[in-house]
Amino acid sequence: MSTTRAVTPQPNRYLAFVVRSLLAAFCWWLISEGRMDSWVVGVPAVLAAVAFSLCLQPPTHYRLSLSGLVAFWWFFTRQSLLAGMDVTRRILSPEMPIQPGEVTLELHLPEGAPRWLLAMTLSLLPGTLSVRLSGDSLVLHCLDVGEPIEVDVLNAERRVAAVFGWSGVDLITREQNL
Repeated sequence: MSTTRAVTPQPNRYLAFVVRSLLAAFCWWLISEGRMDSWVVGVPAVLAAVAFSLCLQPPTHYRLSLSGLVAFWWFFTRQSLLAGMDVTRRILSPEMPIQPGEVTLELHLPEGAPRWLLAMTLSLLPGTLSVRLSGDSLVLHCLDVGEPIEVDVLNAERRVAAVFGWSGVDLITREQNL
């Protein structure tokens, strides 16, 4: 009788070092306006920044999807504009139709980068602020708790799942139950 084990891909530390070094070097090049004499300071600064980044945020096994990133960018831009207009309308209205409060939501994304991306995305969208991310739950402060917040967060979870190349089947199944 043989047993099989699911193999989780291990993060490639060398690739992470190279990619982060290239990104940091590009940022240095932009900041220094392309001056070649700045690399005397730039090389040690880039290496120190990459070393710190690897210590503070070790490489993970997550892989990003280019199509997911593009779709996420479109989603985030659109939602930012729509939510901004909605907040403006509410605040400028004489009735001020708001019902602020906190909601606790169950998350379906795996721990780590996907949940952090979701929490930061929701904090950057007008009308919402991530208060606490703990285990499988997120406490979210909302401008109007009477809105379908759970459905909106589930939609954002699906968009974040796509960034990491996941289909979000579990999220779609849950959405059908709402």
